Amino acid sequence: MIHLLTQLIHQHSAWLKTPLAPLSFMKISTPASGRELGKGKILIMVFEEGEVWPTLCVKTTRMYSTGEIIKRNQNNLKLLEEGVLGSLYAQMFAKSLYLYDDGSVIFCIESVCPGIRFSARPYNVELVMKKYIAWQSYLAQNTTKFQTFENDIRLPMIVQHGDMTPDNVLVSGENIYLIDYDNVGENQLAGFDIFNFLSKLRRSPEVINFYYEEYFPRYFKSIGAQVESYEDILPFYRKEESNRKVKIS
Repeated sequence: MIHLLTQLIHQHSAWLKTPLAPLSFMKISTPASGRELGKGKILIMVFEEGEVWPTLCVKTTRMYSTGEIIKRNQNNLKLLEEGVLGSLYAQMFAKSLYLYDDGSVIFCIESVCPGIRFSARPYNVELVMKKYIAWQSYLAQNTTKFQTFENDIRLPMIVQHGDMTPDNVLVSGENIYLIDYDNVGENQLAGFDIFNFLSKLRRSPEVINFYYEEYFPRYFKSIGAQVESYEDILPFYRKEESNRKVKIS
């Protein structure tokens, strides 16, 4: 497979910083859980000679029969790309470059998001929320569909990353990047990403509630939602999270 990758990448020199640069590869296995046990992805990071950071990320599976997760990842990434095409928000995600499927081998190739894993310092939390809310506000301007709930809640239907945990956020300077696209678009429950992210910060309940009070009103205002209190919508987020846990158990 490495020989195939080398040929393919060198045929697409625009993917590289230096055309025809000598390449090296590092393989990383990702875990799976529940019903997906044994279906985890394999990541192959592609390095150009002399570079510290990888240029490309190749995603494949241990068995061809589980290749649907590669196609899903590719389609989900394209869904994100379509929503931000031509905007500054396009840089928040990897770029989908190629899908290879010959009936026995399947993989996709993406650009690599720069940055380091998010750390839960207050400044970083504010940075992530600021950038994320701006992206969602941009998407809300282009939607005409809404969801209504009890307590007169009205939310625009906006694509959610679906698995926006601290582990899936990278930070580089004043920019953030969202990675891991397996759950993109599974729900359009505006605010679920923020709930998912803040609730998994490994901070005390008091700190988490402080962040809820700080960021949910700002978020709802930016997307034109009708929510009197974030506490009214929390049960719906918790139900969505519970449904996801059942799905993978």
